[in-house]
Amino acid sequence: MRKIKPRLLIFLLLSYFLNLNISVYAVELTQGIKENYNSIQLEADSAILIDAVTGDILYGKEIDKKEYPASITKLMTVLLALENCDMNEKITFSDEAVFSIEPGSSHIAINPDEEITIEQALYAIMLQSANEVSNGVAEHIDGSLDKFAEHMTKRAKELGAKNTNFVNANGLHDENHYTTAYDMALIAQELLKYPQFKQILSSTYYEIPPTNKQTETRYLHGQTQLIKPSSSFYYENCEGGKTGFTDQARNTLVSYAKNDNIEVISVVLHSTGYGEYTDTIQLFDYGLKNFKTVEICKSGDVCQSAKVVSEGLLSDETQEINTYYNKDISVTIPLEYSQNDIKTYINIPEELQPPINYGKVIGNVKYTLNDKEIASADIISKTEIGTQAIPVMASSEENLLKYKIKVSLIFASIAVLFVLVLRTVIIKINYRNQRRKRRKRLEQYREENFHNIETSLRNRRYR
Repeated sequence: MRKIKPRLLIFLLLSYFLNLNISVYAVELTQGIKENYNSIQLEADSAILIDAVTGDILYGKEIDKKEYPASITKLMTVLLALENCDMNEKITFSDEAVFSIEPGSSHIAINPDEEITIEQALYAIMLQSANEVSNGVAEHIDGSLDKFAEHMTKRAKELGAKNTNFVNANGLHDENHYTTAYDMALIAQELLKYPQFKQILSSTYYEIPPTNKQTETRYLHGQTQLIKPSSSFYYENCEGGKTGFTDQARNTLVSYAKNDNIEVISVVLHSTGYGEYTDTIQLFDYGLKNFKTVEICKSGDVCQSAKVVSEGLLSDETQEINTYYNKDISVTIPLEYSQNDIKTYINIPEELQPPINYGKVIGNVKYTLNDKEIASADIISKTEIGTQAIPVMASSEENLLKYKIKVSLIFASIAVLFVLVLRTVIIKINYRNQRRKRRKRLEQYREENFHNIETSLRNRRYR
């Protein structure tokens, strides 16, 4: 196989990084950052550095290359334990969990039928990389080691992992057990949402008191050199990490660091002895010294008002409603920029038509830095508006005046209509009364005339 020269490899990596289609990061790197990027020389075959908050990729080297993870596998085991268990739950270890690990591999001498809590198990996994404890957690959650491995792979895919397949809970070597730097960064990012994990991650020492099968206290010492002040690889801003090693995987390390500007996750795979630490330190220096995370808004924050127009009784009615962002928006930008350099473009129609349902997307917002889009989000309504005419909000004097005029016109129209109806009724009543009077006079006249005629005829008869 033809070897690629280091300079050409760096150029290809830089080109790949600059053209990567990642979550929201699209900022053009400054000349200084490009020079820092070029200066990174890693022992690892593959590596990645991401913003722990935004997920933006700050550095990448063969980030999708399949590698053996070794014991950093246990991060997924810990994640499933945090998602599915209470810290006070008790694990009872089976013979298979205890004796199925390779002789000489990491353990804390758990006995069959021994009981410890989930919390104690997670400290044993993270600090001492205990393989049999990982097996016990797997059986506790899914009943068998195989089912738990399937659970691990499924959960990894749900997080966005593209090239990961787990066949065990501890990372002992198997040709079908592999992952990538990118996929492990996603798993670590999800883990950092749990305060319990951050506490365990930053610990260098822990004690498990005597159990039902062990009369002595177990003393656990963390293996990550980055957080041990006495170590030559101590890194002040590092919050912890998980190491791994097998003959096939070589040295692997997932770690987390932060300062006042940014939080970063580093993953190095297939590195040399102690190379996992020197690689990680280079990545941390690059990320912490060149970038910062800027929070633009939170989900539910008010964006701006919008007009909703509906047909009223006499003319259109207008109501102003508030709109809201549908998600948290944070961006990663070079340290030399500020939030004032980010431009906001809000796109909402001038007039909206009802119905407006709760949560309906009525626009979007885009953010740019140096004319390049770095973030976007939908804008939603938190107001229910039906198809009926909308009352005008009394907070606006102009709208209130229009409303009063329209109401006055409506009442005036009703009054005129009432008068016309009343007049018609009165005319009809008068007409009926007049007809009744005429009929009565006619009947009286006929009665009188009939009496006169009858008297006249009677007189003639006797004449």
